[in-house]
Amino acid sequence: MSQHLSSSEQTLTATDIRTAQAQRLWGLGVGSAAGCANFASYLESIPEIPAALQADDPELPLLVLVETRLGLKKLCDLGGIAFNGGGDDTFVAHDDRHLEFTVPTWIRVQDGRRNRNRSVRDCRKTFGQGELGLTAPQGVCTYLQHPQVVSEASQNGAHTMNLPGSVYRGDRADAACLGLWSGRPELIWDFDDYAYRHYGPASRRA
Repeated sequence: MSQHLSSSEQTLTATDIRTAQAQRLWGLGVGSAAGCANFASYLESIPEIPAALQADDPELPLLVLVETRLGLKKLCDLGGIAFNGGGDDTFVAHDDRHLEFTVPTWIRVQDGRRNRNRSVRDCRKTFGQGELGLTAPQGVCTYLQHPQVVSEASQNGAHTMNLPGSVYRGDRADAACLGLWSGRPELIWDFDDYAYRHYGPASRRA
């Protein structure tokens, strides 16, 4: 089963992917912060990858383990992501369909490159029932597992992920976004009705 990643990763089984992604989070300190004494106990808390998500999907090529037990701020701190929003309540769900998971969950994702130069507001209208915009925690988890989903804002081919599922509590016309500036990933927010050449709304299978 392929994740459309590097050639060395394309033969990973679902079990391999589950273990590798859990190990990645464990290495960042996520597991111990969640109260697990060792990696084995942390892995036990991670669900198997659902069969429905295991088949390759060119439209949504990346599998991502979403870990929300620690809250957004702690997850950013452990992952080295700058986040000046203040706390876990900086972002709220755009609507009830985008309410955040409460337990570790697997999702299948596209990083927004196919939607570059389209606004968040426009993409929300065209996602349909089978697709949802990523939330801020889901975007952070996507970056932690697949750092290539964003690229330096000052370079050719730059890409920043809009995260349409989360809006800024202080102004619901601003949506979350995750990008790379001066070599450091940062979680910020921006207008949902602007289309940018190097920004694209990311989404997951509903």
